[in-house]
Amino acid sequence: MDAGDSAFFAWEIGWERHALFTDPARLPHANMFHPLRYALGLDEPILGTSVVLLPLAIVTSDAVLLFNLARLLTFALSALTAYLLARELGAEEGPALLAGAAFAFSPVRLDQIAHLSTLGTQWLPLVVLFAVRFFRSGRARDALAAGVLFALEAYACGYHGVIGLLVLPLAFLPLLWGRWERLPLAAMGAAVAGAALLPLYRLHHAALAPLGFARGAGETIEYSAALESFLATSSWNHVWGEATAPFRDTHSNNLFPGLVLPLLVAGGALLLWRARRAPTREAMALAVMGIAGVAIALGPEVRLLGHDLFTGPFALARVLPIFRMIRVSSRAGVFVVLALAMLAARVLTVWRPRPPWMALAAMAAIGETLIVPIPMPAWAQVVDTRRPPPAVYQWLAEQPGEPVVAELPMLDVNGIFTHPAYHESIYLVQSARGHWKPLANGFAGVEPASYLALRDAVRRFPSAESLDALRARGVRFVIVHGSGYGPNKWARIVRDLPSFASDLREVARFDRDVVYALEPPP
Repeated sequence: MDAGDSAFFAWEIGWERHALFTDPARLPHANMFHPLRYALGLDEPILGTSVVLLPLAIVTSDAVLLFNLARLLTFALSALTAYLLARELGAEEGPALLAGAAFAFSPVRLDQIAHLSTLGTQWLPLVVLFAVRFFRSGRARDALAAGVLFALEAYACGYHGVIGLLVLPLAFLPLLWGRWERLPLAAMGAAVAGAALLPLYRLHHAALAPLGFARGAGETIEYSAALESFLATSSWNHVWGEATAPFRDTHSNNLFPGLVLPLLVAGGALLLWRARRAPTREAMALAVMGIAGVAIALGPEVRLLGHDLFTGPFALARVLPIFRMIRVSSRAGVFVVLALAMLAARVLTVWRPRPPWMALAAMAAIGETLIVPIPMPAWAQVVDTRRPPPAVYQWLAEQPGEPVVAELPMLDVNGIFTHPAYHESIYLVQSARGHWKPLANGFAGVEPASYLALRDAVRRFPSAESLDALRARGVRFVIVHGSGYGPNKWARIVRDLPSFASDLREVARFDRDVVYALEPPP
């Protein structure tokens, strides 16, 4: 397990399993950022992906293993559901299989290999599938199914849910046109989705409202796609990584979908135009989905190579508070890829290529997604759950009750590269290996101001200011990892500790991991 987002999502899966199997009422109040409540709502809770792990969670409590299995399952399930959608849209077996694989292994998804939330696309094709069935037949059960599945997708990835509120109504408009009698049942399906998502909304509101949290337009612009982002792919991509390096110049996701799918779609559109044939409702819906996904991914300002060109359509959506919560608008790219994969399947079905040509198209489409083996350096792999936890965590698991723990050093995001074994996300993973004590530490997409103040104070540990800050958060045990400090900082800590002997009582020592009991003030 590497530090950062991967470790965070591994811990999150472990916490959700632990809470559901021991005390479900504690689920929202994750064991980080103590004494903050509703800490699970500070980032994506990924419950829509965790739910598929329940049978496996009965067998093992290994959070890292469950995370890796979940990551693999998102590929298998996304491929399966995209295949089913392609078949529903009339694609033959071969093109539908290609569409499923091309969607699941798209460079746009693979770019998010560390983010289990944005990998959680397994429900999205089914939302479109049942919406298509509903608009064709008008059956209430299909409208209800689409609403429930939309909620599951939003529980798997909140970004997909919020962005879907913009993309999907536009995409479904060609399916609804001229079938206005379907509108009441469509509204019922939307109401079901809204009711199912109310607990998720309340979780995020309970977590963020006390913090007065709000995203500024500048942050959204910084993390939105530029036009060149649609030509950029991950540096890990063995086919396009080096060639697209000049276009990886933003903080957004890389949105290059490869060449095969866009070329197939463009070829199909050209033939349709030459034949003077109008596209079907479903083809129009997919085209609108792709275009809307591009428009939202570009964010509030359309940019090219560092230059602002004009205001983007997404700026209008930010009038509503719910859309101001979006930081990385480029995550709308998944809607673009789904539309391309489905349109490509329809084109291949119409063309009916001979098996050798079909095989060549499949090999080309999948070949240009290749990222394996990923060049993960050995120093980044800091947790191996096949081995026992470090002795300090075994000791902590044996302590009665729920004493609040602070682990030092507390490192910001740069610690992922400087001291990865002592990054906040790794402390979370270590808690998931058995002790589950409340932590003053934490790592999430939103970092509370109180935590940032604590992290700043403990940079000068031991000091009166740092001890007061720890006491204010109810900390009982302070674990100091000597190996997490450079030689100069560690020498200063060793020099200053005797001055605080009445405040910090050493209770355990394991090589360079020392546990101190923080005594109440005189």
